[in-house]
Amino acid sequence: MKDVIIIAIFVSIVLGTGFYVYGTLHAPIASSADSTDPILIDSDPIQTSVPDTLITVICKGKERYTLHPKARYRLNGRIVSYKRYYKGYFHHLSPWDYATLWGDIDRYLPYLKFDQIFRFCLFKTKHPEKVDIAYIERHMANNHLIPATQNIRRAMGKVKKSDLVRIEGFLVNVTGVDAKNRVINWKTSTTREDTGNGACEIIYVSKLRLNNNIYE
Repeated sequence: MKDVIIIAIFVSIVLGTGFYVYGTLHAPIASSADSTDPILIDSDPIQTSVPDTLITVICKGKERYTLHPKARYRLNGRIVSYKRYYKGYFHHLSPWDYATLWGDIDRYLPYLKFDQIFRFCLFKTKHPEKVDIAYIERHMANNHLIPATQNIRRAMGKVKKSDLVRIEGFLVNVTGVDAKNRVINWKTSTTREDTGNGACEIIYVSKLRLNNNIYE
């Protein structure tokens, strides 16, 4: 019995050390934000035109996608929900969705509940008399995130609810073929006024800031 306990302790130590080393080696590298540059969420995202260019992203196996930038984009917001996709629609290309709010939204948050499913973000409230639903719809985005670097991909998992986030990059349309050689078309929203299917932003993320940590 004593030998079994010793072996169990030894295995636990080895596994714990292995997980620690793996986590350390694969941790994203961050730089600290300038204290004079806070994430202010009172304004709408900034969207500007871009040249007609292409970005080619090769994913796992036979999957190959071309990104068509529609606008340069910068979003400051608060994380109200997030979801990691391990399978299904574009999960290799876009592994994370961040649902964000901006503007005068803090007063409404106690009355809202958010849920993400099938790459949609839904919200509901038990107190509709206390929430301006139309305002929330115009100041909310479910963002499909395509990391530009492996470091950003790893950093996306650092997110927590209520984090302040700054996402910089491009709104993109996606064309390509999936692992089953099916032709794929995925279009981004380019307005904050739409709702429902097709209203999500697809963002090729070149810089991600979570609170005071910046990842590139």
